[in-house]
Amino acid sequence: MAEQSAVSTELWLLDGLEDFRHYSLELLQQSNRQIAILSRDLDEPVYGTNHYVQALSEFARSSRHCQVQILIKDTKRAIESGHPLVRLAQRLSSKIEVRKMTQEPNNKEMGFMLGDTTKVLYKNDDNTYRGFYNSAASREVKQLREEFNYLWQYAEPEPEFQQLYL
Repeated sequence: MAEQSAVSTELWLLDGLEDFRHYSLELLQQSNRQIAILSRDLDEPVYGTNHYVQALSEFARSSRHCQVQILIKDTKRAIESGHPLVRLAQRLSSKIEVRKMTQEPNNKEMGFMLGDTTKVLYKNDDNTYRGFYNSAASREVKQLREEFNYLWQYAEPEPEFQQLYL
């Protein structure tokens, strides 16, 4: 169960899958222009739910200025399962871009989702649902965004994610 931090009213300590599902939607609904996701395998229990995929679709279509970037460390599971977020990215390829990482992040175990310039959902370890959500984290978002941009620069499109039109 999420617990509000004593340090800040905008900081929530997360412990469990339901917390991550709830705050991933919260971050998405509070964002206006940019979403960036870094994940080992696109965490289907969080990013593959119908609610999340629908909310991301609405976000991407809400404005011509909206941008979604997704970096995945290991694409094998998403390819094999036909991940719903990948299918959405294929349909909205001008709004949602997915790439496979070729460089390792500084912390190889973490994953995160950034919203605009102030919101972060951070997963300490890809194997457990523990971390935090902060809706007023400008400094942290700036640092994570710089790392994300560096990794994005060297990432490659995943050929298996490309949709063929005949």
